[in-house]
Amino acid sequence: MAIAEAETLQIRTALMLSLQQAIAQHGWTPEEAAKALKQTLPRMQNLMNGEISRFSIEQLIQLLAMTGRAVQVAVVE
Repeated sequence: MAIAEAETLQIRTALMLSLQQAIAQHGWTPEEAAKALKQTLPRMQNLMNGEISRFSIEQLIQLLAMTGRAVQVAVVE
């Protein structure tokens, strides 16, 4: 796996875990999360099951924003 692909996977993993934590903190069931985040139930089940390949970084950031969480990006030389 190329370095860029590994870094992208690491970023998506961190975003997905944060989103799963946000959903848990809200106490949402998958059905409630789907409604609150304007997603289908199968899409939320994909998220809860950690099917990371189904979500882009941009999608995860948008969903996190809908839970009230902010994402900061830092570039390091």
